[in-house]
Amino acid sequence: MKTRSILLSGLIAASVLSGNAFANVDLKKNMQEMKLAFKQAAEAQSIEEMQKPIVRLDTLVAELKTGVYPVEKEDNFMEGFKKISASLDSIEQKLDQGDLESAQQELRIIDGLREEYHEKRNPSIWSKIFG
Repeated sequence: MKTRSILLSGLIAASVLSGNAFANVDLKKNMQEMKLAFKQAAEAQSIEEMQKPIVRLDTLVAELKTGVYPVEKEDNFMEGFKKISASLDSIEQKLDQGDLESAQQELRIIDGLREEYHEKRNPSIWSKIFG
């Protein structure tokens, strides 16, 4: 009985601590790091040069997926992260196949997603007025 209580207390503590870790994702810091990694990937002249920032982008997106966001915006955030992850998977596949040019074109899709989701996150006054 005592052992079970200790185990249960440990599980509860672990779940509380892991919940707090997820809540502390720094969106602004991660977005700044993503901007840098994206720039490095876009400027890459070889497959090897492009792979490291792509892996970094993938890691940052995975971390952002664990964050806690305002309820009214959470679906939008998760949808954007899912699309970015899919594009990053495609880029990694193209790099593995040795197709740098296609990987660079796929990177442009991520740039388009950035513009689209930043607009959704912070809509302009004109889009609020005129839809």
